[in-house]
Amino acid sequence: MVSPDDFKQVMRRWASTVTIITTRSDDLIYGLTATAFSSLSVNPPEVFISIYKQTRTHPLIEQGGVFCVNFLGPEMTHLSDRFAGRYPNEERFQGVRYRFEATGAPVLDDAIAYLDCKVARALDAGDHTIFIGAVQSAGVQRPDEAPLIYFNGRYHRLGDQAASD
Repeated sequence: MVSPDDFKQVMRRWASTVTIITTRSDDLIYGLTATAFSSLSVNPPEVFISIYKQTRTHPLIEQGGVFCVNFLGPEMTHLSDRFAGRYPNEERFQGVRYRFEATGAPVLDDAIAYLDCKVARALDAGDHTIFIGAVQSAGVQRPDEAPLIYFNGRYHRLGDQAASD
């Protein structure tokens, strides 16, 4: 059996775009930083997020039935850290410009792109829930901006050159 620590060490080698998952339940909005996100289907457009069951965000996604995946740009590390809970005295949405699109989940105005989703299905996955979202609204807000990347416990920026074979 693989230990949780060994598993974490291997997964730190998985480079991924940093996102802030936002949600709304009644009048309460909330969000968290996440890299456990992926596209699932093009037709119909669906994505999935994996959310730890002990987070404050988890029951809000369950209750509200909506979430938005906001892709962060390279200058947004402080916001990523804030939504990850690294600054517990900072209100997560303080000074953050956002709007509501199709579902009512906050779309961050400074995100480079977003996917606004309605929960289509939820799957139990150990200490996480996989929420499959039917994309209701999507947009690229900063088309020339590369995403913020998280790899091996640190933030990284993509270079200007695309990898070649």
